[in-house]
Amino acid sequence: MNEEVKLEEKKQPEEEVLSNESQKLGDEGSTDEKAPSPDMPSMPPTAPMIIVLGLIAMLSGVLVVLVYEYTAPIIAEKERLALEAAVFQVIPGVDTETAKQISFSLTAADGLVAVNEETTQPANLHAVYDSSNALLGIAMEGAAQGYQDIVKTLFGYDVDSQKIVGMTILKSVDTPGLGDKKTVEKNKKFMANFQALDVSLKEDKSALENLIKTVKHGAKTKPWQVDAMSGATITSRAIAKGMVATTSKLLPLLAKQLPALRSAATQVSSAKTAQTKVKN
Repeated sequence: MNEEVKLEEKKQPEEEVLSNESQKLGDEGSTDEKAPSPDMPSMPPTAPMIIVLGLIAMLSGVLVVLVYEYTAPIIAEKERLALEAAVFQVIPGVDTETAKQISFSLTAADGLVAVNEETTQPANLHAVYDSSNALLGIAMEGAAQGYQDIVKTLFGYDVDSQKIVGMTILKSVDTPGLGDKKTVEKNKKFMANFQALDVSLKEDKSALENLIKTVKHGAKTKPWQVDAMSGATITSRAIAKGMVATTSKLLPLLAKQLPALRSAATQVSSAKTAQTKVKN
């Protein structure tokens, strides 16, 4: 009995020592987990970073708006001057020093409306008059999908012969050397298609007698056909399709408004003269 008591007395201190050691180890482990490593850099606070990024984004947005507001009128004026020069280019026999141009919006709903600073309708027809206010011709825009992007054209129309009498490319990014603006306009054989391209209306003026059609290079036999460029058939078709869409829509409307269009320059001149007298 005495020996058992002594053994129990010996075990108790040993167990106490073990429990104390395990407690110390636990405390040391928990301390290591909570304490940051001296080698790890401290993380910066996120709030200032978010504020700085927000200020940069806001400043960038303000700068973009300011640049746009500054450059938009300049770009618009350059585009207007370029379009005006192109209009005179597609109508033969125009004296650019004495001729004048008036842009119109022609729709089935509103009829013929002269476009100026007070009107909101976009112009889809540009008429050219000589110094005596006689109508020389009309320029219209065409647009259709080309090989890479939309091909935009401006073409001249003679109201007496009912033919397209000139064409220029406003925009084409098709294959350089084949369907781009410079290459197309330097191709004399292709540009000859638009010196007298027939777009005559039917007797009742309701639609075109024959739609413009693109044919293979060298296969043109009709006055309403377009002889395609060799190697650039898709661009050739896009130019013709743009013309078909515009002439099919506008020429029947134009036939009804032709008397008003012929006298428009005289009316505009009279209105300007009256305004000048009032101001004086």
